[in-house]
Amino acid sequence: MNRSDYLNDLRKKVRQIRNDVQKDFYFLESSDLRNRPAEGKWNIIEVFDHVNIYQNHYAKSIAQGLEKAPASSDDSVKLSWMGKRFIKMMEPQNGEIKRKMKTFKKTDPILRAKEGFAIDEKVVFQNFIKDIEFLEELILEAYDKDISKIKVPTFIPIIKINIADAFGFNLAHTERHMLQARRILK
Repeated sequence: MNRSDYLNDLRKKVRQIRNDVQKDFYFLESSDLRNRPAEGKWNIIEVFDHVNIYQNHYAKSIAQGLEKAPASSDDSVKLSWMGKRFIKMMEPQNGEIKRKMKTFKKTDPILRAKEGFAIDEKVVFQNFIKDIEFLEELILEAYDKDISKIKVPTFIPIIKINIADAFGFNLAHTERHMLQARRILK
């Protein structure tokens, strides 16, 4: 696979996600953001709070990995078999979430609220925009690096994937939850 093409596709996704969040969610009323579709289900702001936890984790991991990644003039990238599998499991298919995934307790906003974590809508969206823009900066930095060589941690500490995988997985996770937020809004 061509690294430049892969990273160009990721940048398009990042920009689309950022624009969609700003257009569709950023200026919603608090009541719309906090409306639960059903008892025990996440509301829109909780969806984005959850995404922020992942964005923050992967942005830090990718940034640290890019510091170690060697420069490369070879414009190829290779996703690992595990990375491909993780991305495919997470990625929406034809505008639908293909399979339900279990959420880690430490990333579940309802459980976090019970532990005293408060969610402020504007802070959640400011952090989301900041993190998605930082992700785009990391993608730009990756154009001349070997992003297939260096592995970064996932949320399961013993499992590591390469930087190319981490970019793809993180964006697939974000796209998945964008669909979830849109369903809640309807």
